[in-house]
Amino acid sequence: MTMNDKQIRQLVLDACHGLAASGCGNTIGGHVSMRVPGRDLYWTNALDRALDEMEDDDLLLVNFDGKVVEGNRPISPGIDFHQGIYQQRLEINGVVHTHGPWGTTQAALCRPVRMYHNLSTYFYNKVGVSPDDTIEAIAPVLGDNVAIMIPWHGAITIGKTLPEAAALHVTYEYAARLDVKLAATEAPEIPADACDRLQALLSKANYLDLTWELMLRRAKASPGLPEA
Repeated sequence: MTMNDKQIRQLVLDACHGLAASGCGNTIGGHVSMRVPGRDLYWTNALDRALDEMEDDDLLLVNFDGKVVEGNRPISPGIDFHQGIYQQRLEINGVVHTHGPWGTTQAALCRPVRMYHNLSTYFYNKVGVSPDDTIEAIAPVLGDNVAIMIPWHGAITIGKTLPEAAALHVTYEYAARLDVKLAATEAPEIPADACDRLQALLSKANYLDLTWELMLRRAKASPGLPEA
């Protein structure tokens, strides 16, 4: 069933609040978006509020030329990679970029996250490294990846749905935290054959769906978040 604008806007708000409640950053600068089905448009959040502050009036409708067509709020100057990803990957309907503390710290290592935990395997051979956050830099490394790491900046996660992209982002933040904490040790990574097996196991367990539900519960329980 095709979603209407009201439903899409609510999902964008849910993602913003769930990401904030899950520790993915409450500073200015993160952006979440969802494609409008069948149209060259997407909904995203304004620049001048942190994720935990977002309300319905803070949402903007943007076309694939990067122009705001509904809403009168400042938009991130780095937003253009959203429409670029939607144009290159037609199956993608959700894009998330935050400045979470661990994803941002791990980005200073200038490499994909290492495989130190079962959950890290979501990103096994699925992270592209882009030198910048422009779509011109991202496009050549996008491939069929689920995440893009931008050195000294942070990560982008993408999904067939916005809940999937948001749940992947929370999972990436966790994997990045483990990577940062273990980077200076001699801890071995998960062997390649085990990574493939663990990826399949996580998919069977519907881990990302469960993570999205957890994000919603955390947001609902978090003091200070705007009421839906």
